[in-house]
Amino acid sequence: MKAKKYSFATAMVALSAGILIFVGSCKKNFLEQPFSLTFNEDSVFTKYENTQKLVFDMYALKPYYLDLQVGTNPTKRLNGSLLDCATDLGCSFRLNANYFTHRFNFGTVQAENLTNRVEGEDSYPNHYKTIRKGFVLLDRIDEVPDAPSGEKERIKAEAKTMIAYNYFELMKRYGGVPLIKKRLVPSVDDVNIPRSSLIDIYNYIIELLDEAIAVPQFAARYDGNDFGRMNKAFAYGLKARAALYIASPLFNTATPYMEFGTHSGLICLGNYDASRWSVAATYAKEAIDFCEASGYAIVNTADKNINYTISYQYRPREGNTEVMWATLKVTNPSMAYWIPRGTPFSGGFSSNLASLNLVEKYQNKDGSYVNWDNVITTPPNDPTSPYKNLDPRFNQSVMYNGLTLYPNATIQYYDHETPSLNGNNGPGKSSAQWSHQVRKHVYGYENRTITGRTWQPMCPIMRLTELYMIHAEALNESLSAPDADVYNRVNTIRARSGMPGLPAGLSKEEMQKRLQDEWAIEFVFEEYRFFDLKRWKLGDVFKGPVYDVKVKKFNNNTYTYTKYKYEDRPFYDWYYLHPFPPSEVNLGYGLIQNPGW
Repeated sequence: MKAKKYSFATAMVALSAGILIFVGSCKKNFLEQPFSLTFNEDSVFTKYENTQKLVFDMYALKPYYLDLQVGTNPTKRLNGSLLDCATDLGCSFRLNANYFTHRFNFGTVQAENLTNRVEGEDSYPNHYKTIRKGFVLLDRIDEVPDAPSGEKERIKAEAKTMIAYNYFELMKRYGGVPLIKKRLVPSVDDVNIPRSSLIDIYNYIIELLDEAIAVPQFAARYDGNDFGRMNKAFAYGLKARAALYIASPLFNTATPYMEFGTHSGLICLGNYDASRWSVAATYAKEAIDFCEASGYAIVNTADKNINYTISYQYRPREGNTEVMWATLKVTNPSMAYWIPRGTPFSGGFSSNLASLNLVEKYQNKDGSYVNWDNVITTPPNDPTSPYKNLDPRFNQSVMYNGLTLYPNATIQYYDHETPSLNGNNGPGKSSAQWSHQVRKHVYGYENRTITGRTWQPMCPIMRLTELYMIHAEALNESLSAPDADVYNRVNTIRARSGMPGLPAGLSKEEMQKRLQDEWAIEFVFEEYRFFDLKRWKLGDVFKGPVYDVKVKKFNNNTYTYTKYKYEDRPFYDWYYLHPFPPSEVNLGYGLIQNPGW
C-alpha cells in the first residue's frame, strides 16, 4: 500500500497552531522527557504514515520568529514584538507594556521568563524535547516495515541536522550545555548530566552535520510539499554559521566576558586562535560551492527594487533561488502588528518600530549618506525627499512618512503647524511613538484585503546571502587587509539591489565596520542583530544612544525632519549569554548557571 503523502508546509502550519501529535513531558529535569502519546510509541514505528507524523512534530517546538498573531490566546514568543526591537535598530510600542522586548530595553529581564516561558525569547526545555525526538527517529526508523530505504536514510540525516541545529541554538544563547549523544532512557541512564564545554558542543555539531552531509539520499533542496524540511544545503550552511560563532570575539578568547573561575571553558574557548576564522571561511566557501552547484543563486532579476523581497519572502516556486531553509506561518494572519496606528489602518498596533540608527545605516544609491544631524527641510509637497535615493532595501524594510502602501493608504507620520491638521498616524493624532516602523515581511502584501491576495509570511532561517557574508567576514578577519574575494562577496549582495560596490582600499578595521553595517541592513528584522552584537562583543551598541526623528508639516506644505535622542538603554555584561531557567538550576543536580544571573 502506498504511503499517504503529506504537505509538509500544511503540517507545519497546523503544528504552529498548536495541533501537536506528540507532547513531551518533564518529570525530573528537561533531559528526562518520556513521551506522552495519543498512541504508544511502538505504534509510531509500525507504519510509515505514523512515523512521518513524528518527523513533522520534530519541527514543532523551534524558536521560529514572526509569530505575531492575534487570537483568543494571543500569547506568543516575545508577546508580538520582534527581537530586533531589543537592539539599537528598533523598539516596540511603549504604550503597550506587554511587549517582551521592553524588558531588554529597560534592563528588567528575569531569567525564568526569558528562557522558560511562552512569551520569552527562548524555551530551553523545547530544545531538548526536539533533540529527544531526533534520537528516537535515529533509534527506530529502521524498524518501519513500509518505509522506503532511501526515506529512512533521509530521515536519519534530517534528524541529525535537527539535533545539530538545536545544539547550535543552545550554544549561541548559553555557551556549553548538557551534551546528549543518544536517546536517554530514564530507567537506565543517568539524566543528571552536567554542562559540557563550549568546544565539545561545537565539535559535536560539526560531527553530526558531516554525517548528515555524507548521506546520498539527503537532497540539496526540497520544494513543493516538502518545502520547509531541512536539507543538505542547510547542513553545509549551519557548519559555516557555527564556525563563525566559534571564531567571533565572544567565544574566541582567553578572557570570558565575565569572571567564571574554573568554569570558563563553558563560555569561552580559553585562547584566541586566528585559524578559527580560516575554518569559518573554508566552511562558508564549501557551502557556497555546494549550493551554487545545486541550483541556488543570489536573487538578481532585472528589477533591483524587488530582488531583496524575493530573497526573504517568496517561495522557490515564486522565483526565490536563495532561501536555503524557511518555515511558513499561518495564511492571512492579522496585520494589526504590522500596520500603523491611526486611519486608514484601522486597528493597527505599530508594534515594531525602526530607529533612526537603522535608517542612518542606509546609503544613497551613489554611496553617499543622508546627513540626519542637520534639520532636513523638504521641498513643498515632497515628504519622501529624504528617502528617495536610498538603497532599495530601505523601502522594502521600513515604513516612513509619505509612503503609499496601497491606493488611499499613505502614511502621515507628522504633527502639523496647525494642530487640527496633524497627520493621521503621527504622535498628536494617534499617539505614535516613532516616525519609522517595520515594513519587512509584508512588503508587497499590504493590499491583500483589497485584492484578495493570500499572505502567508515566510520565516527564512538561512539564505545564501548569509554564506556570502560569513565568507566575507571570516576572510577579512583572517587577512591583514581585505582581498578581492571579500569585496566580491559583499558587492554581489549590494549589486543585486542596485547599490555601488564598497570603496577600494579599505583597511581591515574599516571593512569590519562596513560588514557589520551590511549584516544589519541585509538581515534586519530576521533575528541576526541581537546575536551578532553579542558575538562581536559589542554590548555597548545596545546602550545607544537610540535616535528617532520628529516630523513636522507646515502650512506651506514643506516638512522638517529633526533628529533627537530618544533614550539610552542599559546593557549588563551578563546579558551576553542567556541564563538557564532557575527552576532547572534549582533542582540541584549540578547545572551551573551562567555568570551574573
